[in-house]
Amino acid sequence: MSRAFIIFEHMEVQDANCIAGFTYGFPGITHFLGFGHALSRKLFQSHHLQLQGCAVICHQHQIHAYQPKGFGDFVFAQSKNPPTTKAKAKETPPIIEEGKMNMTVSLIMECQDFKISRQTEINALKQVLMTLAYQHRLAGGSIQRVEAVHIFTEEEDQADNKLIRKIKRLLLPGFVLMDRSDLLAEHYQKLKQNLSNTELIDAWLDFSATKYQAEPKLKEGETEPSEQTKAEWSLIDKPVKGWFVPITNGYKAISPVYPAGGVANVRNSTYPVCFTEASHSIGEWRSLHRIQYIPDMLWQYRYEQDWYLCQQGESATSELGTSVGEDTEDNFEDDFLSSL
Repeated sequence: MSRAFIIFEHMEVQDANCIAGFTYGFPGITHFLGFGHALSRKLFQSHHLQLQGCAVICHQHQIHAYQPKGFGDFVFAQSKNPPTTKAKAKETPPIIEEGKMNMTVSLIMECQDFKISRQTEINALKQVLMTLAYQHRLAGGSIQRVEAVHIFTEEEDQADNKLIRKIKRLLLPGFVLMDRSDLLAEHYQKLKQNLSNTELIDAWLDFSATKYQAEPKLKEGETEPSEQTKAEWSLIDKPVKGWFVPITNGYKAISPVYPAGGVANVRNSTYPVCFTEASHSIGEWRSLHRIQYIPDMLWQYRYEQDWYLCQQGESATSELGTSVGEDTEDNFEDDFLSSL
């Protein structure tokens, strides 16, 4: 059995969805895994190959937002979509605020049991993958351009042990989205030691929110601040140095599984239905030159009981990492938040 890594280099995506759960600024990791799953289903029909996992490297991004008065908070761009039916042709199209963005990303996917060895067949497979990529949307956006598709086999890596160097030369400059739910769990435990009623959302906000602290400017002879004491506001640093961002990392079931046809107006009435809410965690944008092992970058699905999460590396094969969810069970009380 041979293993290969398939790389979609510099994919330019237009009008991708940049809202995920409570967060905005970049599509949820489930969008990229869903894109890989859609490619894998068609690739299996034609070549009996399956794609596993997905690493996301961002090269450029531009959110469709603006400042209404030239300063203050940003708001998403708005659009007036044309009517879809003749009955609504005379009505004024509604103004819809859309969380969209343009981005340039590279994706790395793993392919197990890769038995193609001839270069002509590999080149033909690259063309098939390129065609399949253009036939799909990524995070709801249209793929405008793919620089190239590369396939690196495990034999090449064993021959010179420099596969990671090849990928770095190919994709730098770029930043890899890494799962840092471990830091969220550590920070949560530290907060609980100082304050017993601390919730997991408090630890999550320490990474994701911008916080300021007032430092009183005491005059000579003053020992404690009063209502007239002036204060100087200073920015509170993140718990750990790094480029940390809040992310959605999966879903949590909030209802029992209903039989097929038991819920009206669902997308597909032939399958059982379960209502879910998004779960949140912490991610880190890490420069590609700091990565030493390719599988560490690959996001994969992991599901257990009511949780359906995207995780990386060892966390994808061990116990479920710490996530902020909408609802929890008693056996997850110490690790997950139930107050959102």
